[in-house]
Amino acid sequence: MMHRTCIIIDACLMATWLPRQLPGLRHLHRQHGGQLDIHVISESTQPRLRALSRRFGLALEVVPEATAGARGNRVVQSTQSDLLLFPSPQYGLPAQWFARLAASDDWDALLFAPPSGGWRPLQRFWRTPVTGTLCVRRDWFERLGGFDPALDSEAPQDLLARLRACHARIRTLSS
Repeated sequence: MMHRTCIIIDACLMATWLPRQLPGLRHLHRQHGGQLDIHVISESTQPRLRALSRRFGLALEVVPEATAGARGNRVVQSTQSDLLLFPSPQYGLPAQWFARLAASDDWDALLFAPPSGGWRPLQRFWRTPVTGTLCVRRDWFERLGGFDPALDSEAPQDLLARLRACHARIRTLSS
């Protein structure tokens, strides 16, 4: 069964990865536009970010919330997609992620684990552990009350911990 997927890219968290992700997102949007919503969000208007988004055919949405958790919740409320994808700020979208969503339907959340290898020594510089890219079914996101609005970059990690505590079916896929 085909699901409508919403990718929520918080530009405040993904500033360094965003320029590298946008060409691939434009391609996916052109190829799967009917099944894919892409939301590039920021807490404030940034002319450079707006121009970059426009260059790749994506709209920048200003969501004036102070934290990534609150911004994510606000965007989820405005979409009807049944799959919600939150790219990792540390390494972005994994290769072939869209094809892997349709490969199986026996999960409530997918965690695209960080790639093995060179990133591990750098992990100590991040304030929070690397979660990976998280895809959650909308019904589970809503059942758990969404992100904790008080959390910023830790919001996906917290949501993943709550999914595990509620015995959601979480599949971990390597990138």
